[in-house]
Amino acid sequence: MLNYVKLSSIVHATEDLDKVMEAIEFLIPEDINDEKVEVNVVESEGHFRNPIKLVEITIKGKDAEKTFKHIFNLIKSDEKNINKLKKDLHLRIEDNKFFVRFDKQKAYLGKCKVIDGDDIIRVMFNFKIFGKDKESKTKEIVESELNA
Repeated sequence: MLNYVKLSSIVHATEDLDKVMEAIEFLIPEDINDEKVEVNVVESEGHFRNPIKLVEITIKGKDAEKTFKHIFNLIKSDEKNINKLKKDLHLRIEDNKFFVRFDKQKAYLGKCKVIDGDDIIRVMFNFKIFGKDKESKTKEIVESELNA
């Protein structure tokens, strides 16, 4: 069902990389095989030449499926998350990909909040869908999971 799940976030100069990693790890199930997880941290510059780090974690295979279920269980723990995703689902799907953003600060505190603002953890689910009408098939998968 899934090719991979990609979680990413920006670590600003005023933030602690370890704490941002902890926030991201909140969205990853504990029983994931670490060997199946790719972690990339790239140092860069922000808009005002401030130092930033870009963190990107990719999870493939069966562990991507586990991560999908885990994240959707977190999403479904709050009715506001479900309602928000259902309301603007069409804006979050492109081809066979589903995008969702989580509040980075809340994730660090062990809470799941879907948001559209800044200071986020961005998650992209890439589904194994072939042929035509990938978007509607992706939408069906996500709606089915939200309604489960």
